[in-house]
Amino acid sequence: MSRFRIGLSVATGMSVLSLALSAGTTAGAVAPPVEAVRAAPPAVGSTAAPSLAASYRTTRFTNGNGGQCLDADLGTIGGNGTRVQLWGCNGWSNQTWIWTPAPGQPVGYYKIQTEKNYRCLDADLGTINGNGTKVQLWDCNGWDNQIWIWNGTTLQTLKNNRVLDADANTIPRDGTRVQLWDRNGWDNQRWIFN
Repeated sequence: MSRFRIGLSVATGMSVLSLALSAGTTAGAVAPPVEAVRAAPPAVGSTAAPSLAASYRTTRFTNGNGGQCLDADLGTIGGNGTRVQLWGCNGWSNQTWIWTPAPGQPVGYYKIQTEKNYRCLDADLGTINGNGTKVQLWDCNGWDNQIWIWNGTTLQTLKNNRVLDADANTIPRDGTRVQLWDRNGWDNQRWIFN
């Protein structure tokens, strides 16, 4: 075999191996590449333009009314439909969130995943048409109910323009329900990226 053919065979084999490794699987959750960024992600209207490869990680995404962390319930975290709630901040992976710019969307639009199982923050399509929409974790699918618009203090879903809201009736108890609600400007709809 000539050197050219051996080189071509090796190169072709490496390309196939590289393609097989990069193709991965579409089933299950996938960890996004994360840069160790301490700054908050750019908000809507920002002149900063993050690359699609840049992700932002926070171990403390806290509510403006009580300072508790956004938390994925460890009791239900094994599958789709995991409850999202407020809980005292502890730095665990179920309170660590990875924000990745949403492909094809303007600056300030994000896919948000928990570091615990890399499922996406999701507005329940079964209850999406009214106040009190359930917020949960679900396998990432890129739909509008999993795209969140960050304006620097509130998170709004692209699906119905309601904002992430902590139930004002139960703050500051651990397990406070997180839901979607019409924007009202109250502190239970204000969020701090730490």
